[in-house]
Amino acid sequence: MTAGLVFMWTHKLLQADVVRMMEALDCKYVENLVWFKKSINNDMLDQPSPYISSTKEILLMFKKGDGFELRHQRSPDVIIDFELPPQQWIAQEFTEPKPQAVYDMIETLLPKAGYNDELKRGRLLELWAKRASPRREGWIAFHQRKHI
Repeated sequence: MTAGLVFMWTHKLLQADVVRMMEALDCKYVENLVWFKKSINNDMLDQPSPYISSTKEILLMFKKGDGFELRHQRSPDVIIDFELPPQQWIAQEFTEPKPQAVYDMIETLLPKAGYNDELKRGRLLELWAKRASPRREGWIAFHQRKHI
């Protein structure tokens, strides 16, 4: 990749390693977004972690090169949303579905990367897309089949 943005989900214990890996690929850290997870009964999720319990996932944003428009947003850097119970997705997926607000944020940030009538495609790529998630216009999505 000569120029573009990479958005990568990580957990707090892996965050420093992900930043070092992306810097080795000449990608500069730009920003992050936190998904504060709530359970269906509206309690915060309390997942085990070595030091302090974890209730979040972190979406790191990296930039490489120039030549694309980034639209400034006044969006919050925290999304509070529910995590689906694992029994609803674990049979077909490796990770849980992410909040739709994340996709809205990316599409707002990159207004010229969405669907292009001339090209008949978009320029947004999602790896490990969820099979059951609705496809968004302008996105190319790849799903890894889970073999049980």
